Amino acid sequence: MKVIEAKDLTIYYGETPALKDVTFYLDEQKTLLLLGPNGAGKTTLLKTIACFHREYTGELKVFKKPPCEARDLIGYVPQSHVLNERVPLTALEIVAMGGIYKRGFVHFRIPREILDKAKSLLAFVGLEGVENKLFRELSGGQKQRVLLARALMSDPKLLLLDEPLSALDPSARAEVTNVLNKIKGEKGVAMVITTHDINPLLEIGDLVMLINKRLIAFGRPEEVLTDEVIKSVYGPMAKVIPVSGKLYCITGDFHIHRGGGGI
Repeated sequence: MKVIEAKDLTIYYGETPALKDVTFYLDEQKTLLLLGPNGAGKTTLLKTIACFHREYTGELKVFKKPPCEARDLIGYVPQSHVLNERVPLTALEIVAMGGIYKRGFVHFRIPREILDKAKSLLAFVGLEGVENKLFRELSGGQKQRVLLARALMSDPKLLLLDEPLSALDPSARAEVTNVLNKIKGEKGVAMVITTHDINPLLEIGDLVMLINKRLIAFGRPEEVLTDEVIKSVYGPMAKVIPVSGKLYCITGDFHIHRGGGGI
């Protein structure tokens, strides 16, 4: 089953197109890595799939429905969380929020089954023992894993992740990447992940899409990550370098590699 189907999709802000003529698909349990320079339209595309932005023409189906009819099947993690850290919420309460609002509960009357599920998801993302720590006291990597656990509370079939590795140190990036790999392998959730650094994510990417206000390339990593494609987006100084059976792509935005074979 196709999780996402887009054909000749053009997204607007007012009369101005932010992303033009995009056609792509995503199957169940697969991961799409979405690349492009700043301002390319990556976040706009995620918000449109999630039904936060509705100005578009062309076709866009999520689980064979218009995006707004599939919202209950979608989990969304924005690049910057909007939580007010002056409010003393614990990690457990933050995760439980993912199961509260759709059922109309308030945070000080959270049912036991929701708390139990939130605790289980904290363990799933490798955060056993932090349930009662304040969210604001956690490290950047821990906060990101808490937000991933919160997104899983609604049992989504599709996760939309906007730069989940940004502003994290190498150790935290590895921790978050391991969780994403675990979500893919154990939860079977389809994912669309925007990133400037594909290197730690490439092992879980089934498809890569490169955009810059329009579709540049879409396909398997070995089809998309070529000198010609990368230079068309990042300019003549961008290049792909083979080293020991892997290809390294060097641009002004990120450094990426892929293996010499398929995925």
